[in-house]
Amino acid sequence: MFSKILYCTDGSDTAEKAGAIAAAMAKQFGATLTALHVFHPPSYVYPAFDGAGFIIDPVDANRFAQEVQDSIAKRTERTLKEYGVPYEVRQETGYPADIIVRIADSERFDLIVMGSRGMGAIKAFLLGSVSDRVVHHAHCPVLIVR
Repeated sequence: MFSKILYCTDGSDTAEKAGAIAAAMAKQFGATLTALHVFHPPSYVYPAFDGAGFIIDPVDANRFAQEVQDSIAKRTERTLKEYGVPYEVRQETGYPADIIVRIADSERFDLIVMGSRGMGAIKAFLLGSVSDRVVHHAHCPVLIVR
């Protein structure tokens, strides 16, 4: 039924639950499993000490991004290794929903598995959510784990 599963993670507990389900499904169907984390850089800036304006040191920003991605990759690998299925871990940078949908479509994944962030109704209405955008724009089925 499913031969290529894309598991999307943000490193949260809910995403870890989704990883367990994605791994179990990959094992059951003999599917390939790709774990994807999309780093979305913060949109805020830090004040410069010289009073010249607002800056983010690119070296610090890149270091922070790499630390976040490495931490999530380690947690993801611990979860997936328990199921004994082969998997690939990928890291991308950008707006998560757009990257997830693009990769799922261009690489012809059969299923996307991801956690729900559990936003309240008002917050989700005002801000939207990655899982909501993926569900509405993906070409394939999306399994949201709570």
